[in-house]
Amino acid sequence: MLYNENMESKYVKNTLPETFSVRYIYTIHYFRYGKNFRFPSERHNFWEMVYIDGGSARIVTEKGDIRLKQGQAIFHAPNALHTINTDDDFANAAIISFDCFSRAAKKLENRIFNFGEREKALLGEIITEGSKTYREKLNDPHLVKMNKRDAVPLGSEQIIKNDIENLLILLVRKDAEGAGKEDKRESFKSEEIAEKIKEILKSRLYSGVTLEEISAELYFSKTYVKNVFKKYTGSSVIRYYIDMKMDEAKRLISTGKFSFTEIADKLGINSVHYFSRLFKQRTDMSPSEYAKSIKVDNLIK
Repeated sequence: MLYNENMESKYVKNTLPETFSVRYIYTIHYFRYGKNFRFPSERHNFWEMVYIDGGSARIVTEKGDIRLKQGQAIFHAPNALHTINTDDDFANAAIISFDCFSRAAKKLENRIFNFGEREKALLGEIITEGSKTYREKLNDPHLVKMNKRDAVPLGSEQIIKNDIENLLILLVRKDAEGAGKEDKRESFKSEEIAEKIKEILKSRLYSGVTLEEISAELYFSKTYVKNVFKKYTGSSVIRYYIDMKMDEAKRLISTGKFSFTEIADKLGINSVHYFSRLFKQRTDMSPSEYAKSIKVDNLIK
């Protein structure tokens, strides 16, 4: 069949709009934070992604603290104050900072994203191409400028650009697809976390526990732990813990085996006077009045 110049009119070109457009990159980091690392708070006029590849880290933002664990990433928007601390854990972290002026970038702001295998593969390629393209070692947390090598493999910078854009698309798409399921899971998730907190409190009735220890064990920030527990139980964690201790105190008093001082000591309450005050607040009776009421009940029975 001979070529017919009119055949071209049958074909219609399709534009390829860009959901994310990354034009500039500032830094690519991959390094290990030791325990109790503290990084000064900073803000800058570009986006920053923090991904935890091992261990966990506490991300401090203007909106509160976030415990970021292995396989998770957070995005700091331009000019948002933030920092990263490791407390009693270590963290292997990949940090990428870049410019992105697309409207869709708003969907990244201060959100936690879970990486799957595709996202991890893209991130790995970004780091690999970054080491081929720029002279500086990627394990310097204070790096502020990357200088291009004299000889750069063909297309390395475009691969970095494309991979970052593809990574952002995959994360936002996956997040959107899971949004409908999230509402249905949210109440169950809150209940599950609250029940885990109760289990921790129960297991530590005699040894004592702090909010910091609970949040570290569950890999959530103190603020998140307090809010979820309050939402599900209607009580603060501390008040619920004290109520549990006073219920246990009632049980111990009813056995008649321990003095009030011994019970206070068992429950990790330093002063018997403070113990008596807490008991009175929760039961409207002093420990001795409660002990007498138990004896009366036993006589009646």
